[in-house]
Amino acid sequence: MRRSVPCVLVGLLLAVANGCGGGGGSSQTTTSQAQKPPVSPLVALERAARTAVHENARASDYALIHNTVPSWASQSTSGPALATMRASVAQRQAGRVTVRLLASAVQISSVAVDPSYLTATAKVVERSHLRVYQHGRPVGGVRSLSEPARIELHRIGDKPAFVVWRLTPA
Repeated sequence: MRRSVPCVLVGLLLAVANGCGGGGGSSQTTTSQAQKPPVSPLVALERAARTAVHENARASDYALIHNTVPSWASQSTSGPALATMRASVAQRQAGRVTVRLLASAVQISSVAVDPSYLTATAKVVERSHLRVYQHGRPVGGVRSLSEPARIELHRIGDKPAFVVWRLTPA
């Protein structure tokens, strides 16, 4: 115990002398913060729209698998889109239908932000492979879906963030 205290003190003194600018004359300082170029508001809003679309797809997949709308769905989905998600869950629950999602992917082909910066539209294609069950028994085989859609997004306050507002088949 007595031997470890002087060793610790010597170690601290060496660290202070070498690492904190004291002595040695050759202390090097490096800055790890790189200067990031400023992002234009339009680019930031397009990124936010893409994020909202992906988060909406994640919430939709969760609702499909678990037959319940997740509490965090309102962070990416609102308005008629959220009402439709809730209605779909209720319909599946009433019919005792469950879905096993085997694969799901969203491909965003375009995002257009309105000149007012308050709304945006996205064209997407959601591809999924799933199996439907009713009363615990499979209904048919594995289904492959390719669903093109036009998504309307609304901006949230002053932040560069959007929520999916309405989905329409394309």
